[in-house]
Amino acid sequence: MTDSQRRIAYEHPLNERTRSLLRLEHLFEQTEFHMPQPEIWNTRAAIDGLLGITNIFLRSDLKGDLIKEVDRYRKALERLGQNQTVDIERLDDILDTLGDIYSKLQGSTGSPGHKMRRNEFLMDIMQRSSIPGGNCAFDLPYFHYWLQKPAEEREGQLREWMGIYVDFQEAVKIILTLIRDSTSATEEVAKDGFFQQTLDPQVPTQMIRVFTRYGVDYFPEISGGRHRFTVRFMGAARDARPAQRKEDIPFLLARCVF
Repeated sequence: MTDSQRRIAYEHPLNERTRSLLRLEHLFEQTEFHMPQPEIWNTRAAIDGLLGITNIFLRSDLKGDLIKEVDRYRKALERLGQNQTVDIERLDDILDTLGDIYSKLQGSTGSPGHKMRRNEFLMDIMQRSSIPGGNCAFDLPYFHYWLQKPAEEREGQLREWMGIYVDFQEAVKIILTLIRDSTSATEEVAKDGFFQQTLDPQVPTQMIRVFTRYGVDYFPEISGGRHRFTVRFMGAARDARPAQRKEDIPFLLARCVF
């Protein structure tokens, strides 16, 4: 694929649940990327991701929300089975995956965040991490000691801690995949760099996705809620506040409603 064919996706959640899912996806990917890397700074970044995941689970009943969402998608997809145009084999695979995840989440005991809260080592790091530079060597000598362990040992410990979240990570991944694949993108034009559209409140739109060509010197700022959303294309300027572009800008738009 050439640079002119590449697209950059910008996503904006339209409810708190989708917002939490996107943040979790970001943190899961951060942790998974850095976890197998041998450098201490990679391990630090993996710990930051793990603690971010834990913090999200501690602040809400996300386990209950995920169970409800998986069940909702499973029932919605079961109804699609009556549609003659649906790929039944593909649908059955997705339903099997959702059913397996649902059973695992239902069978898990307690909140994963509260399980992690019992880990005094990680909670000490989390507490100090709220202070700029608070997790440096002199603040957390035990953490500094742990970071000097062999890379394989650090990775093994991280994977053990992340094991608490494996089923939840799988749930987040499949829910976001279903949301993103729920619609096709349409070609739109932002007049004078601005686009606005009304949403049907009876159709729960989960996310807005805007696609721009790779290499352009602007980016979209998306805002919205249940009834409408807007997209403003801002010019990228080094060391200056971005300003709205004043020319017509073509882009691709996906309204994810599943």
